[in-house]
Amino acid sequence: MSSDAKKQQRFIYAGCDLGICSAKVVLTENKNILTCEVVPYKSFPHKAAASAMEGALRRAGVSGDEVIPCLSTGFGHKAVRFADRTAPDITCILRGLRVLNPQVRTVIDVGGHTLIASNIGQNGDLLETAVVDVCTAATGLFIEVMAKALEFPMEELAAGSLASENPIRITNTCVVFAESEVISSINEGHSRFDVFAGIALAVADKIASVARRIDILPEVAMTGGVAKNAVVTREVERQFGLKFADLGGVDPQIVAAFGAALLAEESDLAGTKPGVDRR
Repeated sequence: MSSDAKKQQRFIYAGCDLGICSAKVVLTENKNILTCEVVPYKSFPHKAAASAMEGALRRAGVSGDEVIPCLSTGFGHKAVRFADRTAPDITCILRGLRVLNPQVRTVIDVGGHTLIASNIGQNGDLLETAVVDVCTAATGLFIEVMAKALEFPMEELAAGSLASENPIRITNTCVVFAESEVISSINEGHSRFDVFAGIALAVADKIASVARRIDILPEVAMTGGVAKNAVVTREVERQFGLKFADLGGVDPQIVAAFGAALLAEESDLAGTKPGVDRR
């Protein structure tokens, strides 16, 4: 390769966070987010991962041949067929937060099926963790099932419920019984927005109860797809008497994928021959 070609060569890295509800891909260049793609899915996880990668490459205007290594994380990390290596979710989240806001000392990550609250040391190391990963209560999957029961788009429910003045509290945390309770509330004539507001408050209560198992050390960040639900985040903030840390406008759902891309760049995979096989 000529010296001119070397100067023009781009070094692009990929991180893929494959959860139970969505696939997230982040492409980085010089440790900055180049682009990202989030793909909700209902079928095969590996196809969702491939679709997210294709979308990210298309947004960035690059080909798979220009991506050096890819690191995967998340519930479905083994299904990311184009990944060169894997890493635990929390490792990737902590790495992403070190760039987005190094002042964060507590992170609450709420994804499709997991709820994890962790303390972070000044050097970005993991200190203490509380985990709920055997129940869908207070997770994205729980909220999605409830939204389906309400037969209304999630985005519209979340927006409309912000103005609710009479939230209908959902007392069940089991998804089957909660779904029945939601349907009963609608049949009784309650507004969908009031019911969804009650669902969000119940989820926030569960998140706060898990987070209280560890010390809440400011600054506090919330990551994962549920962090995009304004009713949930507002209530958790109220219970702890704080505002969640600023992540520089970055989508909280892609923090783990961003951290994975950073770890790919920093690992020995950086010497890998460029090229991502997205099949």
